[in-house]
Amino acid sequence: MVSTKSNGNKMATKTDSKIYVVDDDPFYLATYDKHLRAQGYTNISCFLSGKDFLEQLADEPEIVILDHDLGDMTGLDVLKEIKRFNTNIFVIFASARQQPDIATASLKNGAFDYIMKDDNVLEHITSTLSKLFVVQDYLKKKKRNNRFFFFFSLIVATLMIVSFLHDMLSH
Repeated sequence: MVSTKSNGNKMATKTDSKIYVVDDDPFYLATYDKHLRAQGYTNISCFLSGKDFLEQLADEPEIVILDHDLGDMTGLDVLKEIKRFNTNIFVIFASARQQPDIATASLKNGAFDYIMKDDNVLEHITSTLSKLFVVQDYLKKKKRNNRFFFFFSLIVATLMIVSFLHDMLSH
């Protein structure tokens, strides 16, 4: 489904978001990929290692679903690289580790959420993506509003200066 803006330009739907999945377990990669596609997502790339993922980071995914234990590096190391590259990429940690220190560290380093790989992991991913899109929509609206107020303020300031100069030159 594609919606359009009033000027006729196409605006991608949420399901067009570029999602990268990083997990060293082929079973989880296949499971996440199948689940996301069943949810209507089409722009999904899967990576078996942190190194392979980081080599493709320049393609700028909007969302990364990231495991902690990647074999070649930790998910926290990958998260730090992502945030160094672009703080606007949303990262969802999905880990089998039930360690509060890892969950806390991931959130402190900019992860959007930390979910457990349990029997409900797919439902957690769906729920977290829904929350993420609400946040994305809010941030986009806020950015548009900030631009509007900036330009409105600029126009008001310009009019005030012109009025001031006109008054000074009139006297």
